[in-house]
Amino acid sequence: MNTIQIAVSLGGLVLSLFIVWFFWLAPKGQMRVSASSSGVQEVAISVKGGYTPDIIVVKAGQPLRMRFTRQESSSCSEMVLLPDFNQSAKLPEGEEVSIEFTPEKPGEYGFQCQMGMLRGKLIVE
Repeated sequence: MNTIQIAVSLGGLVLSLFIVWFFWLAPKGQMRVSASSSGVQEVAISVKGGYTPDIIVVKAGQPLRMRFTRQESSSCSEMVLLPDFNQSAKLPEGEEVSIEFTPEKPGEYGFQCQMGMLRGKLIVE
């Protein structure tokens, strides 16, 4: 290999790593949720190429309402799964869909689309 081939190969590797980081690893926003006067923690999440916010911090033992609004037609975002809480929902385009449950144990729990390409994290303190 000559110098140009090595430089092109390294450039391709760096670009590939950046793409992986940008689309799958970079956080899109974190939100700390507080309870309303009714005692329910509530967060609005938009779904468009990912979840925004994709990191949500809540308190254990208080009811949580996650309101998802899908703003795209990609088939990957048609559904959201919260396997640790045995919750899932279909997300029709342009409609708000709520998932309600009470996270009891502190920890970090993932949520994702049915293909596993769109991911978010629920942090229970």
